[in-house]
Amino acid sequence: QVSQSELDWFHQVSEAQMKKWQQEKKENRENLKALKGTAKKHSDTNERYLKAIEDKEKQYNACLNTFLETSNKFANEKGKLEELIKKSQGDSEECEKRAVKAEVSVLQTWKETEIWKLKGSIAKAEGNLRILKALS
Repeated sequence: QVSQSELDWFHQVSEAQMKKWQQEKKENRENLKALKGTAKKHSDTNERYLKAIEDKEKQYNACLNTFLETSNKFANEKGKLEELIKKSQGDSEECEKRAVKAEVSVLQTWKETEIWKLKGSIAKAEGNLRILKALS
């Protein structure tokens, strides 16, 4: 009867822990969804900026034909800006990949830690059951 009550207690603790993990999982999913939304907003903003840059480049090319004396100067500046844009896009993608990897790593570490805790609780409960069986 004592073993059964301890087993019931262990099941209650396990269920409480499972509910906690499910809540944390839900929160993590919501956080991930929010992060994806933020990434989408940044992507949309970046696209608007790229469109604005393209529009400005058209105006620039019209002015370039008018002012032949400064054409080489403006062409060099345009090339530099395009390189910076490409570099920024590459850096942004790399940072996003690193952030996702870091988040996955944190979640995996958390999962492994919680599994070890559960295994410890199971081992402790089994030990208690053995003691109770030996005493009975």
